[in-house]
Amino acid sequence: MHQLKPVVYILLALMMFQCKEVKTSETKTNLVNTSVPKIVETVFIDSVWAANMVSFDLHTMGNKQYVAYYDKNRMMTVASRDISSNQWQKKTLSNKLHWDSHNYVVMGFDEEGYIHISGNMHNNPLVYFRSEKPYDITSIKELNDMVGCNEDGVTYPKFFNDKDGHLLYTYRTGGSGSGNNWVNKYNTKTKAWERYLKTNLFEGISDNETRSSYFSFTKGPDGNFHFTWVWRWTPLVETTHQLCYAVSPDLIHWKNAFGEPIELPLKPDNEKLIVDNAPTNGGMHNGKYELFLTENSKPIIGYIKYDEDGLTQLYVATTQNGTWISNKISDWNFRWEFIGGGDKMTQGASFDIEPYDANSVIIKWSNETGENGTYLVDTETLHKVDKVVEAKEKYPSDLKDRLSKNAALHVNIQKGKNSDKDAESTYVIKWESMGKSHGSHAPEVIPEGPLSALYLINIK
Repeated sequence: MHQLKPVVYILLALMMFQCKEVKTSETKTNLVNTSVPKIVETVFIDSVWAANMVSFDLHTMGNKQYVAYYDKNRMMTVASRDISSNQWQKKTLSNKLHWDSHNYVVMGFDEEGYIHISGNMHNNPLVYFRSEKPYDITSIKELNDMVGCNEDGVTYPKFFNDKDGHLLYTYRTGGSGSGNNWVNKYNTKTKAWERYLKTNLFEGISDNETRSSYFSFTKGPDGNFHFTWVWRWTPLVETTHQLCYAVSPDLIHWKNAFGEPIELPLKPDNEKLIVDNAPTNGGMHNGKYELFLTENSKPIIGYIKYDEDGLTQLYVATTQNGTWISNKISDWNFRWEFIGGGDKMTQGASFDIEPYDANSVIIKWSNETGENGTYLVDTETLHKVDKVVEAKEKYPSDLKDRLSKNAALHVNIQKGKNSDKDAESTYVIKWESMGKSHGSHAPEVIPEGPLSALYLINIK
């Protein structure tokens, strides 16, 4: 899953935060926010394996912090500390990382504070650990079972909490281009998982065809879950097509963007859900779309596809007068070729949508031609605003500084989750690694190195 979106990491993505070249206007710059975030604390966590990029997970729960990662021996590990201390308590779990960038590790906390861990799966049997005591990593035990069915070939695990704090878990069964998605719910009274939905959430498998969804979601200001997804026919990235959107308060009751009820499972070709019916080989990518919600939870979706000339462009879509409208924002002069699978492709284009004011958003972007800049876009008309702006810095400029002299390693920055939504600090983890590589490209012998330091960084 696009991860439950996918996370900022990789040095190329961070370059967008330093955009200086602006392509939209010749007007003088207006700063959104002149305050510059600063690093106020750096804490060493552990030494980690860096031969293949795999995402980790960081949670701040009150005055304690928890990190799930793979250590220098590729062993799944959980570390915890009191925020006032630089000393980490660590627990090595009985699970060793395979060579595959899909095999990230995720962590969740139920409403009583029990720790749940899952990961290291790309169409593999379920990997699942749970603590026997609240907030206590030393009591984490291996279980590898939740509800007892559809757990033989698991991919894209994600923990998340509903409005009442109940812990949910979503994952895909089947393969790329042939998969269904399921949702479980943890019952703290029985200390057991239950199938939350009577049916699967996304259904790409039917009697006549097979597809799989790649989705992300966010909780909006309205408290609802807002889902965006694309479909893919096969493991080939270029078969990505059909951008869709739906919203739900509880994952049981669903509506489209215009309030019309939608029945589960969510299936391809449902015209009520389609944002852009771009075809296969139309330049879409299952990791190159982003949902932004305005203060009143109106969806703004940015995405990549080919224009009428076959060039890669950035499009933005939103709702207007009971329908979806879309507008081409960029004027790039390159075509992103889909060659060699998702882990062997070039950068293509990257972008990030942020608020500017009540009526517009800033889109920071860069592409593989070396161009980068910002677009200011009106959220009603989707037209570019003739005004040069400089987006505020999310991170200090020195956050992306290299940790080593190894030019083959890239800096990874991953933002953590915080139980205190009003916290002043932003916590991230930082480490270096080689690029992404999937299981089909695994070497015959997995190398022992290189290694990298893993740091927790406090930003204010």
